[in-house]
Amino acid sequence: MKRSDSERDVAIFTEALKVPAQERGAFLDRECGSDKTLRRKLEGLLRAHDRLGNFLEERTGGPPVG
Repeated sequence: MKRSDSERDVAIFTEALKVPAQERGAFLDRECGSDKTLRRKLEGLLRAHDRLGNFLEERTGGPPVG
């Protein structure tokens, strides 16, 4: 059974998270090939993920805010 585009995108994103940041460019080169739209989409998701970090885990482990 063929994966849908969104399933493929999620799979690549999930794998990219496991790759050290300095190696992600080469990983995306391999996975995206000539699909520039996919590459931009994944780069944006990875940037957003890196900016957000683990703020949810940090917030649930500390004292209540407010």
